[in-house]
Amino acid sequence: MQPPEKDLLFARQPIFDGNNKLYGYELLYRSMHPNEAIFEDGNRATSELLINYCGGILNDEEAPYVKIFINLTRELILSDYFFPIQPDRVVIEILENTLVDDRLVNKVADLKKLGYEFALDDYSFLPEYDPLVPLADYIKIDLLHISDVTLKDSIHELENNILSTLDRRPIFLAEKVETQQQHDVCRAAGIELFQGYFLERPQLVYGKKINNNSQIALEIVAQLQEPNIDIDDLCNSISRDTKLSYQILKIINSPLCRLPRKVSSLKEAVVFLGLDQIKKWAMAMALSNNSKQSTELFRILLQRGRTCEQYALAKRFEHPERYFTAGLFSGIDAVMLADKAWLIDKLDLAQEMNDALIDESGPIGEVLKLAKGVETGDWKATEHLSAEDNIELFSAHENAITWTNQLCELL
Repeated sequence: MQPPEKDLLFARQPIFDGNNKLYGYELLYRSMHPNEAIFEDGNRATSELLINYCGGILNDEEAPYVKIFINLTRELILSDYFFPIQPDRVVIEILENTLVDDRLVNKVADLKKLGYEFALDDYSFLPEYDPLVPLADYIKIDLLHISDVTLKDSIHELENNILSTLDRRPIFLAEKVETQQQHDVCRAAGIELFQGYFLERPQLVYGKKINNNSQIALEIVAQLQEPNIDIDDLCNSISRDTKLSYQILKIINSPLCRLPRKVSSLKEAVVFLGLDQIKKWAMAMALSNNSKQSTELFRILLQRGRTCEQYALAKRFEHPERYFTAGLFSGIDAVMLADKAWLIDKLDLAQEMNDALIDESGPIGEVLKLAKGVETGDWKATEHLSAEDNIELFSAHENAITWTNQLCELL
């Protein structure tokens, strides 16, 4: 049964070595039908599977770090963008119906130079696949399509012809292993890896899907956290989202920023306001644009961030913009509808920010607790403050309310 509040992300079938030790997993597309892959578009199915694997929050974070085998269509192999998994982790399976030509062979060779490994899926020992055999790290043989006798003879012939000329022999993997007898026959034929119902059926993996727009927003916000980001990199990150660019310029040219003249580009805005201010606006808007939650939630987070920042300014703390970020990110789990710890890990924040957001500890975390206290009327959170600090905190809060209302009217 599907766990409550969780999405079906994909299935995975274990791959074992000859000693029944886990070697890897093949990822299998699953959507509405847990026990079978039903789809009309292979590119879309594979893309969704990879997004769910790379961008989803898995229930089983303790899963072993093993090889991941995944089918890629010819179109995705030839594309220049869809390789989100680290090369040392993934094995790309070339489907049995893939057109093999010079373009594909050259692309596979280029990707191997980057560290990617390849498997020939459902290999049928036909000559049209010969150009790929020297590039293959694994050869997968579907036992439903070959007899026991033919299996041994075919492997022997391949070893005498092509494999004998190679410096490194590919590893043979038998799939659809249904019985102990098949397992024994495969081992006798020199096959080293095994996959099939005899060993273990595919396991359904549940978790939380992160939609593509939210993933892009998270990537932009993560890049904006880089301490040494320069003006060009900043502008390029913001420009990935047309709506975000428009909103940033609209805000910068509003009375909120009090610039001496109108600006027409992000670079101009950086000159007038500085990198930290532009980063602050960009982070706020990127999250706002991709939140499925109410405008009121985002209003609260903007107000909280502004309260933290204004109080930090009043107390002359260093880097007041970091206090704004802490207030804004304090509800990132509600904004993105995902686990807070996972999201913060994706953002790769400084340790002091992690401490503030996870435990509300450290200098930034203490100010965040104060802002949340005055926001909710929890006077116990502020009772230890001096009279002067209380005045500055409430003043920061009042300033934040006015500022947030003006900003929300703009948007």
